[in-house]
Amino acid sequence: MLGIVTIGQTPRPDIDRACRPYAGGTAIRIVGALDGLTREEVRLLENPDGLYPLLVRLADGATAEVPLQELVPRVAACAEGLAAAGARLVVIWCAGDFPDIACAVPVLRPGRLVPACAVEVMQTRNIGVVTPVPGQVEAARAKWQGDGFAATVTWAAPGDADGVARAGRELADAAIELVVLDCMGHGEDARRDLARASGHPVISAQSITARVAGALIAHRMPAA
Repeated sequence: MLGIVTIGQTPRPDIDRACRPYAGGTAIRIVGALDGLTREEVRLLENPDGLYPLLVRLADGATAEVPLQELVPRVAACAEGLAAAGARLVVIWCAGDFPDIACAVPVLRPGRLVPACAVEVMQTRNIGVVTPVPGQVEAARAKWQGDGFAATVTWAAPGDADGVARAGRELADAAIELVVLDCMGHGEDARRDLARASGHPVISAQSITARVAGALIAHRMPAA
């Protein structure tokens, strides 16, 4: 089983759709770090002054911005639960800079995976980064600079085609080699639209993570 932890709430059929083509028939189980909480309880976790606000999607389709530090223990508990339920690999469905998660099975963190991939396809380390909310811009810049990149950062919310186009225009004249769509909520349509608007090659955290997870889970599944 492939276990996936979304930082918001389930159901998330979009995550299943993103991973299913690469899972090779492996069962997928998705759990939410905020499952079981009411909207009011989620709002209590929001903190305008919190470091690294992460965009979370709730079960009713609403969104909230919850600081990373509020989500880390909840994500860790979900990962442990998935491992206990039989998952052979757990994916944190968020490109935020999560710390190491102690777990009985490997935990795939897009926030570490995507910079590692970018390093391998770049020469200059001049990179464009698109986050999902404006409150993440400075945290994302610090994260990517800490990984050795000169980052030009903007934002576009998932599902906002106009915002993606605007972000692309902002990056069009930047002296960058590559753009990273650094949010798991952006799918292939957003990647194509961003590449068209910016004129730069674009890699997507969602696509990279889904493909790597599929390869890893295929390797870890027992032979029939």
